[in-house]
Amino acid sequence: KGQQPGSLLCIGQLHSSQTSKMADSKSTQEESIAEFYTQSFKPREYLDNHFSAFDGTDEKECVQLFIMKHLHQTFDSGIFQGKRLLDIGTGPSILSVLSASKYFSDITCSDYLEVCREELQKWVDGDPEAFDWGSYFRYVSKLEGSSSTPENIASRLRKAVKAVVPCDVKQRNPLLDESAEPFDVIVSSFCLELACDTPDEYRAGVGNMTSLLKHGGGLILLGDFKNNIIVETEKFADFNLNEAFLRDALASHGCTDIEIKQLSMIDGDMPCEFFHATARKA
Repeated sequence: KGQQPGSLLCIGQLHSSQTSKMADSKSTQEESIAEFYTQSFKPREYLDNHFSAFDGTDEKECVQLFIMKHLHQTFDSGIFQGKRLLDIGTGPSILSVLSASKYFSDITCSDYLEVCREELQKWVDGDPEAFDWGSYFRYVSKLEGSSSTPENIASRLRKAVKAVVPCDVKQRNPLLDESAEPFDVIVSSFCLELACDTPDEYRAGVGNMTSLLKHGGGLILLGDFKNNIIVETEKFADFNLNEAFLRDALASHGCTDIEIKQLSMIDGDMPCEFFHATARKA
């Protein structure tokens, strides 16, 4: 499906198209979500198709702007501080850690798929064949002001990313390493929507993430209440992934100071209900 210049396909729309394919596949092959993405996801194709059209302006609202604006505002507010930050479900994209790199000098990126980790590592290593994130650096530079140039942002991010590691949010320790030192802040963008296909798994995923936080540490979640694996499943057709459910999931795993912001958006013909949640581990 072609794109108009300057337009971007909403991640929720991409997820929805992928989940539809997966639903068809599961009905005949009974393969899991993880197996589907392991076999089918092509990270560079995903980046080229859905990220390359961004021109560095905010003329057209899109999920990429939602991520960058809200994370910039959160980190710039100073409500969460420290040195070590973990991004769970980074994928092949750097959007979740662009602004974080100004405030956190030790960033760990993680993803379930090896192909995503490899694509991300190419950019961290300065591979000339890596995806060009120049327009995104220019946009974040505008958000931060004249003191931050696109070149400086790229340099500080490469310096701040200390590791790109495997993760599985369905595991009690998503980093699969029992000796992992707790983090000051954890970020996760549009991860639980694809990793969890039941309400209980989603709730458990929130707890698994929180287990990696220091007491007093901050959790930042971004996602889509409307487009996710759970609501695509016939068994849970009547389930509503919404603010009340997320707030309860966070509180049940020891989080306080919970704030949830929502933004309704239609990208193409796909209605999206994006959310940005922050909380603190008691």
